[in-house]
Amino acid sequence: MSASRRVLAATTILIAFGAPPARAADPAANFLVRLFAEVCVPNMGQPSKVRDWANQKRLPSVSNPAALQVFVGKGDKGEDWFVPSKTGNFALSIRGTTEACAVWASEADPAESDALFRKIIEGVKRPDLAVMILDEKKVPTPVGEARSLVYGVRPTAGQGGFTFTLLTSEKPGGVFQASMQAARAAFK
Repeated sequence: MSASRRVLAATTILIAFGAPPARAADPAANFLVRLFAEVCVPNMGQPSKVRDWANQKRLPSVSNPAALQVFVGKGDKGEDWFVPSKTGNFALSIRGTTEACAVWASEADPAESDALFRKIIEGVKRPDLAVMILDEKKVPTPVGEARSLVYGVRPTAGQGGFTFTLLTSEKPGGVFQASMQAARAAFK
């Protein structure tokens, strides 16, 4: 089994049998992590499978240019869909340049989203996997403090793996308040 497949298998097993982790009090944070676990984790590095999932669910495409700029970004490989839910407004996207799978919540408690995301990453840890924080930033914005947290996960004996990214905004009012993303990555 290839190194990338071992990372994918370990993460998928975690999600299937050990996650999503303990429920948060915020229904939107719970929905966001469940959507991430259902769509992004099993389809990491496979944007065609993310598109298939969105098509099977008959999700409507996002057409608002401002939302597309945030959810898809630059590049022509991306796509974006609204994900209906009684708990809030959510989106699923394939990023335009990296083809990362991303889920977005317009309102989700940032602290609870962070805690759930960290529990997923903690559950991925295995003796044959290297799990490391690649980047962690806090930046002031017009809607409060924005945070980014990026983990790298790769086999200890390999260079291929995945990055897992959490983005949060302290206050609602922007296009999103929390996002979780998974992308294929090469490590040196």
